[in-house]
Amino acid sequence: MSLKTLHINVFSVKMLHTLWPRLNLVSKPSTKSTQRLSNGRSPFTNYLRARSLDCHNMPSSVVDEENGKTLQAAATAHPEPKIYPNAGKPDYVHFNATLEEAALDEMQDERIEALVAEMKLEVFNLVEDGKISSSAYDTAWVARVPAIDGSAEPQFPQLVDWILENQLPDGSWGEERRFLACDRFLNTLACLVTLTFWGVGNNQLHRGLDFLRRNTEGMIKEAVAVGHHGFEMVFPALLNEAKYLGLDLPYDLSIIKEINEKRDFELKKASVEELHTQPTAMLQYLEGIQEVVDWKDILKLQSKDGSFSGSPASTACVFMHTGDKKCLQFLTDLVTKFEDHVPCMYPVDIAERLRAVDSVECLGLERHFQKEIKQALDYVFQYWGERGVGFGRESMVPDIDVTATGFRLLRMFGYTVSSDVLQNIKGEAEELCKLSDNENGAGAIDMLSLYRCSQVNFPGENVMREIGAFAKDYLAKSLQSNNLSQATAIKDNLRQEVEYALFARWNRNMPWLMTRNHIEVFNPNDLWLGKTLYQMPNASNEKYLEVAKLNFNRVQAIHRSEIQHIKRWYKACNFPQLEFTRHREVAIYWTAAAVMPEPQYTDCRLAYAKAGIMAVITDDLYDTYATLEQAKLFNEAFERWDPLQIDHLPKDMRIVFMGLYNTLIDISERTQELQGRDVLPYLRQKWLDLFLRYTTETEWMERRYSPSLDEYWENAVESIALAVTTLTPIFSTGDILPDHLLQKFDFRAEFLNLVSLTGRLINDVRTFQEERDRGELASCVQCYINDHPGCTEEAALNYLYGVNEDALTKLNYHFLMRADIPKSFRTLLFNTARVMQLFYRNIDGFLNAAEEMKEFIKKTLYEPLL
Repeated sequence: MSLKTLHINVFSVKMLHTLWPRLNLVSKPSTKSTQRLSNGRSPFTNYLRARSLDCHNMPSSVVDEENGKTLQAAATAHPEPKIYPNAGKPDYVHFNATLEEAALDEMQDERIEALVAEMKLEVFNLVEDGKISSSAYDTAWVARVPAIDGSAEPQFPQLVDWILENQLPDGSWGEERRFLACDRFLNTLACLVTLTFWGVGNNQLHRGLDFLRRNTEGMIKEAVAVGHHGFEMVFPALLNEAKYLGLDLPYDLSIIKEINEKRDFELKKASVEELHTQPTAMLQYLEGIQEVVDWKDILKLQSKDGSFSGSPASTACVFMHTGDKKCLQFLTDLVTKFEDHVPCMYPVDIAERLRAVDSVECLGLERHFQKEIKQALDYVFQYWGERGVGFGRESMVPDIDVTATGFRLLRMFGYTVSSDVLQNIKGEAEELCKLSDNENGAGAIDMLSLYRCSQVNFPGENVMREIGAFAKDYLAKSLQSNNLSQATAIKDNLRQEVEYALFARWNRNMPWLMTRNHIEVFNPNDLWLGKTLYQMPNASNEKYLEVAKLNFNRVQAIHRSEIQHIKRWYKACNFPQLEFTRHREVAIYWTAAAVMPEPQYTDCRLAYAKAGIMAVITDDLYDTYATLEQAKLFNEAFERWDPLQIDHLPKDMRIVFMGLYNTLIDISERTQELQGRDVLPYLRQKWLDLFLRYTTETEWMERRYSPSLDEYWENAVESIALAVTTLTPIFSTGDILPDHLLQKFDFRAEFLNLVSLTGRLINDVRTFQEERDRGELASCVQCYINDHPGCTEEAALNYLYGVNEDALTKLNYHFLMRADIPKSFRTLLFNTARVMQLFYRNIDGFLNAAEEMKEFIKKTLYEPLL
């Protein structure tokens, strides 16, 4: 067959123009249209004939004398092998694969179902305005509200009782499970001021003052080191009140003077006019800046529910200055709901829903809560504004962490949200970045949320790249300088979360591997820091962790059982006899499990693994074993779809042909009932297209020919074999796939071209040096250098990394926003691109059996979570 008749992927070249604007890539007209293969014999008949163990030794059909000599020569003229270093050796995770098949525990399934049912009821069906822990600081402020009947009594006496009854053994008030200086100091001082104000609790006052006197200087220094902005704003005012009431505390410490000076500087820098006209974070701290507040004007910024940015303390302060009825109604409703205490903010309906969905998604539980996730995100989207969202629906001030988390989750689940919303919080985020130069780790949690959020970017969204760049820089510097030690006082596993986030971006990592990591660092008793520490039990609790571990282990057991199927199939195909190829059956199955991990995709995973294995074997066949003549004969036999045509090929090539032949027929037969059509002709054509591309590369290598970049690319977009790896199993997802839908994401459209582009780019930049040493001159790196005289290798690599990044950004859009394509198809293609990015993150992890890869495989396939 003449190479001039090769089908040219015109779309891929046109697509490349948008990613490679400086290159003159002109698509060439195709001289041969892609047609479905056919022959006179029924595929089912061929399938039965091929079942004979000796089918590759059956007599050939009649061949003329000349062709017979050619075939005989092909069978005996083995080329000088150019074998990969690990060719012929067992799979590099073979030692793991020898473990026994994991048992499937029915009781485990029942426990999962029970936990999921409980969580649906307790978390998602009862969220309302949210569930949040008590705040001694805010309770103390609301307890100071005098009775509206004019008596010298508190309006909410039950709050005073709560303060008296909830002092901790050491004399402080605050979060008992975690000692955080800013939390304990503010809570304790606020409670002491309130008890003194009402003249009650002498015993509690004595113990509380003793606690503060013993720890004041050290706690204040620790609180400042945490960098809690709220502490620095409200602490000086609260301390002045304590001094006015005559509480015996060390007021003349130098650290206190420093905090007062810093607060005064911040207040002078802030615009008093803006404070009264624009909703800002200052609305949450009005009790700390009373001297600059115009109490009449500030009412213009009151939320619809009567609060000031959902803060009970701030709202109580405004009420005591104005007597505003809406403030009182908010406080009264809050006390009615919580009975004897109040939280640090309320409502938290937006934050709770987002954090619950985030926990479910990160822990790999999405399939159990699809309806609940949609309801929660629909609710959030209803209140999504141009400036983002705060903790509650009535919040007028967006929160960085909540907005970034909301943006990321809404995008990931297909909602249309503009990145302009991030422009509005960019300034505040950049201010947080500046704190990293002052040994301050307070912004790490917000920065981590922003960094994760920036990774669901679409083409043209410059603000996303800018935010991602400075958030990454902040987190990296925090790790190096150990600034996270302050933030980890709030979140135990924050360092591990940051390290993993920086290890690989979202679209360059395997989802099931990410799930494993999230489970390992998940804290069911997670705490957050507002003015004081708080917990949101509906967003993280023990049930999340238990069901996540059970679910992961259950899926892992299914995967382990499928590995045994793959190994039996591999042996039945006689593939272990092949000494020219890399035996990677378990490693390739691992990619299938990572791409489509959910239990319902067993058939898809098996087909994916088999396609991937056969793609590697045939790649090695053309690359290191077959002569150009043998490659063409193999192509002809495959195109005719007749095992009788392979008798005169070497034994190894006959083994490959029959393994491919039987497997494709088996996969197509298994999908025929669901699809309502025979997909075998389509699959045969895709594989033939691949083999023709392999043949071109074989010819280039034998001629030592270095093609131009556009010539190389026409071939390389298919020779990377991601088309057959994804399109062979895509009919086995359980979703019906008619041709009008298929053409939206195969090579007739952009989606698969982008997957292949990114896969080829990352593969080439990691392997081109080794392949060049073996005599292969064709790679996108070398071709780019050839097309640009004077270009250095480093410059070429940097340029290609940029092209890869742009293509991945386009893939983000196709995966997240192409609602016209069922999600199972989008997931299969997109996760394949992610797998390639991880495999070739630093080196050729597929070829070189990197220890890192073996560890990943062990953790996801063989080590259960305890």
